[in-house]
Amino acid sequence: MNHFKRFLIYLWAPFANLLWYTHTVVMATISLILWPFDRTGAMQHWCAQWWCRLVAWSIFARIHISGTENILPDRPYVYMANHSSLIDTPALFACLPYQFRIMAKKGLFRVPFMGWHLKTAGNFPVDRSNPRKTALSIRLVIEGVRAGKSLAVFPEGTRSSDGKLQEFKSGAFKIALRAGVPIVPVAIRGTSKLLPKGSLAPRPGRVEVIIGKPIDTSAFSEKRLEDLMRQTRSAIESNLEGGAMRPAGAAPETRAITSA
Repeated sequence: MNHFKRFLIYLWAPFANLLWYTHTVVMATISLILWPFDRTGAMQHWCAQWWCRLVAWSIFARIHISGTENILPDRPYVYMANHSSLIDTPALFACLPYQFRIMAKKGLFRVPFMGWHLKTAGNFPVDRSNPRKTALSIRLVIEGVRAGKSLAVFPEGTRSSDGKLQEFKSGAFKIALRAGVPIVPVAIRGTSKLLPKGSLAPRPGRVEVIIGKPIDTSAFSEKRLEDLMRQTRSAIESNLEGGAMRPAGAAPETRAITSA
């Protein structure tokens, strides 16, 4: 990266971060206004999608998606994606075509605007204050997924510092097994270059979100949990390492969600 480009990135960074917060306040406010008119969460999810698209535009990220033909609109899933950047969550919300929920620490639900949206949109708070409350939180997540709410999680648990897959944690896999829903492996490519862990200066660039084929959890049991985790990891890894990123417009199955 040449010095002039680096200078422009750091010059724009404070404005990009300010816009990120501004988009959050504006779209969360709209979400709260719409909430009394639609308790299905569809309007709140629409607000979240547009919040994330606005974030992408403000940092000049171009997000493309492929593999949407692998998922159905009327079936709940547990989406599992790799995690290497703060941009991963906006990328998922911006491009996944159907509603889903996330799990977040209970304290985040008290944060003005963002937390209010999380609560009214039906996302799942996780209370980690003690094991009993954590177990109850997870039980409510399982019941929600079983009732038809898709869930998106990062099975690594935390962001990767080098963009490579870390070890998966078993919690999300147990949720999918106990809820009896398929796991959809999702590979997110390019976000670690746009905003690596530890940086607050987003770079412009291209992101690819690749939706893999669902993995039927009914073929597994908790005794075979490691097999399920390996199969999911392999599916994500194969798309992460599936060659160079496609140039814009090169692949007919790739649909641009945002563009700079």
